[in-house]
Amino acid sequence: MSKPKFIGLAKFFREESFLDFLIDGVFHCNTPEKYRLDGSEGIGDLHESCMHAYRAARGDKPVVLKINGKELEGLTAVTTHMNKLKDMWLHCWFALDFPENNEQLLALTEDLKRVRSEFGENFAFLPSAHLREFTNRVKSLQDGQFERGRVSYSENREDWSLGCKAEPYAYQREYRFGLGQCGHTSIEPLVLRYEHGFADLLQKNPHIKISDKESGAVWFKLSKDECYCCPDS
Repeated sequence: MSKPKFIGLAKFFREESFLDFLIDGVFHCNTPEKYRLDGSEGIGDLHESCMHAYRAARGDKPVVLKINGKELEGLTAVTTHMNKLKDMWLHCWFALDFPENNEQLLALTEDLKRVRSEFGENFAFLPSAHLREFTNRVKSLQDGQFERGRVSYSENREDWSLGCKAEPYAYQREYRFGLGQCGHTSIEPLVLRYEHGFADLLQKNPHIKISDKESGAVWFKLSKDECYCCPDS
């Protein structure tokens, strides 16, 4: 197999109608707080976009906050950021790279299977060649702060921020867009619409295959109905 190469981005949906909305131009973003309060496997993250988030509503162990030696009472929510980037509305994808060897091929397949089980099997595919145009269209929808790029993963909570999540989430291989700035306890989504849609850039539930150029043997296949690999022995 050849060296790693960025193939494109995939975004998974349980409901096909949500996939259709995206293709039609609806760009839906959630707040970090939505994920902090979501208990679903893979979707929820107690400390999304921050070093630490205390929420009384989750039943978290109480924290003590003192200012000039005086304890503040009645705290229900505390969010600690170690980075200049605060909470932004998020729109997230899975980054697909061409695997360099059999080990990477197996890892990619297992990560995709897990993400599909947590987020859904319908998916939009954005080829790498269209990422720049897609980004420009999204950026044109608002005048506020805009960030985009791959998420890194760390065991050190002081690294956690908009662009870094806890190591257990590394299987999601996330590429995210961050827009504007939202309140740290807000759960109100940001829904934007590109009038002309994204149908010319996105593919709906395509069949993605990696195969041997000479023999035609299929090493990897991803579609709505299946995700599997057959490493070259």
